[in-house]
Amino acid sequence: MRDRSFPTRFAHHRLDAYRVAFELFEEVEALARCFPRGHRDLKDQLRRAAASTVRNLAEGANRRHPKDKAARFLIACGEVGETDVALAMVAALGLAPADRVRRLRILADRTCAMLWGLIHLQERRFAA
Repeated sequence: MRDRSFPTRFAHHRLDAYRVAFELFEEVEALARCFPRGHRDLKDQLRRAAASTVRNLAEGANRRHPKDKAARFLIACGEVGETDVALAMVAALGLAPADRVRRLRILADRTCAMLWGLIHLQERRFAA
């Protein structure tokens, strides 16, 4: 999250989508630390997808051309979709409390909705 003790010029710090995606990432990391043995592949995939969502969102926000921005936001949207599916698997396997997984899936859905808004905004910019 943005450390307000120093100024930054990075565009992603101004996006609500970044803040929600970063919260999802932090919560996924906390959840992954509690996984029982034997689920390393699901744990790793969940962590990578959540982290990739944040990284692609930040990369897109800091690109100059609307097509570049939209492309990175679209990748981030795919990654957050992968995060959601991994969370559904976590729930199906009973690896975490259902209410905790539901909260994370709501964050994933919010992130996706915000990303689609950013994608449509950029598409309007490069269509004009």
